[in-house]
Amino acid sequence: MSKDFQSDKKVILVIDDDIEIIELLKMFLDLEGYAVVSSTNGMDGIKMAESNNDIDLVILDVGLPDISGQQVCKIIRQKTDTPVIMLSANDSVSDKVICLEYGADDYITKPFENMELMARIKAVLRRFESNHELLDNNTDESVNFNGIIINFKNRYATINNENLNLTPKEFELLIYFSKHAGQTLSRDKIIEDLWGKNTLYRWSRSLDVHIQNLRQKIEQNPKNPSIIKTVSGVGYKIKKN
Repeated sequence: MSKDFQSDKKVILVIDDDIEIIELLKMFLDLEGYAVVSSTNGMDGIKMAESNNDIDLVILDVGLPDISGQQVCKIIRQKTDTPVIMLSANDSVSDKVICLEYGADDYITKPFENMELMARIKAVLRRFESNHELLDNNTDESVNFNGIIINFKNRYATINNENLNLTPKEFELLIYFSKHAGQTLSRDKIIEDLWGKNTLYRWSRSLDVHIQNLRQKIEQNPKNPSIIKTVSGVGYKIKKN
């Protein structure tokens, strides 16, 4: 599917083994002006997400017949920064936290109201587009941040001429930190600036996990970091160039 075929509609990929849910979402989202493609299993959903650059958002069920939704989210997130909203009948905080740590942008519990889902979709897309506008409007093609070359135009980063192989979330964090070099940032500020007012992110370790993974790739000694330092009880202090 291409957007030329669907005019200017945003395309949402639904990955769910419940045909009834897929049909209901197709009907509802079509009325809201979205185009919908779907898959009933995780592996096909991954292939669709990776091969179709026109997909604007993924709605992903946690319980799939072949592979868990969390694993699907993790694999998708390694390849693309397309926003992911998880669906689950499980309302436990631990399940939600796991999904966020695997890179999900939001989580909604079944059964859900259509208007609540629509509000979540719009909020996630708005944050995603806002973050990309910051990249697209950057006047510098690349910057040097503590010896790390960040290429905004082509969306990659290198250190000592070697590609850092960052996930989309890690790259987003690296850009954010480069723009706040020399500052001490609270966890709440980072979360609100990058993910919105999502209380699950505030109370989970999702941000800390992303930062820990980023440190492994950019710090000479990740156990004693010099670029992204932890400030106990506050958040993180970013080393100035």
